[in-house]
Amino acid sequence: MNIKDKLLDIQYAMENWYNAKQMTVVEMLVFVFLLCFLVIQSAEAKPVRHKHKHQKVQRVIQTHGMSIIHVDLEKDAIIKGQNIEKVRGLASITKLMTAVVALDYTTDMDKMLTLSSREGSRLPRREYTRGQLFHAMLIKSDNAAAETIAADYPGGREKFIADMNIRAMMMGLKNTHFNDPTGLNNGNVSTAEDVSHLVVGAAFYPTIRNISTKKETTILIQVKRKDRPVVLSNTNRVLLHEFDSILLSKTGFTNPAGFCVAILVEQPVNNETHHQVIVVMGAKNTAQRVDTVKRIMYHGMYGGREYDERV
Repeated sequence: MNIKDKLLDIQYAMENWYNAKQMTVVEMLVFVFLLCFLVIQSAEAKPVRHKHKHQKVQRVIQTHGMSIIHVDLEKDAIIKGQNIEKVRGLASITKLMTAVVALDYTTDMDKMLTLSSREGSRLPRREYTRGQLFHAMLIKSDNAAAETIAADYPGGREKFIADMNIRAMMMGLKNTHFNDPTGLNNGNVSTAEDVSHLVVGAAFYPTIRNISTKKETTILIQVKRKDRPVVLSNTNRVLLHEFDSILLSKTGFTNPAGFCVAILVEQPVNNETHHQVIVVMGAKNTAQRVDTVKRIMYHGMYGGREYDERV
């Protein structure tokens, strides 16, 4: 069974999580046993490595301590791996899990919610539809929007965070932990390897795919009976403008985490369509984050030696 199939199995377990809550004690124990077996099988999956001809290198990017992973799901192969098991700050990539847990609760995007004052925002303090908050969270990485969505959860914010960590366990993210729904908390940590699995899990949700790849969104705010547009540009707009093959996108930044990005792309490989995940964590600045992904997109699709050694 390849990586993609294993993640499909784990996703199936996630989708039946709420049904599992209604089980008897014996049935629950059986469910947990089977779930743990799936997680262990996923964690023990060994990547298949392939050798390819050398490719010319025009520019060397100094990656040093960054974590980088480039996975081809169809090949069941890690094409590029650097510090993939290093536990480090997750920053706003956290919001992918926030979206997953919130969508498992309800897909209702018309519900009106009052914007949280817990964190700052580009949006004025007032009511918004849940759909508008998802757009602000996944496109502009708005922290107040994420907090608002979490607070709306049955049991409130604390229950939401607890369920984020349960989802991490179900996805087999063995080195991932969440302390808040935004990524601002330094206790939100993961590895590049875990994030690659999170990306695939989040990609099963059309709402996350569709919203996260929009280059910008406009939210109309009523001010004195007039509509005032608030334009929110995607935090990953440079890569989204350059590559139309990106199917899911999320960036992140905090001082401890550095500059991070996680994307799912659809690429032609030898006349076949391949789905590939690229994760970069701990870049020094936006330019290094973007350049690293560009180099992988343009030169790293076949895992050439120069690519492996220098990026």
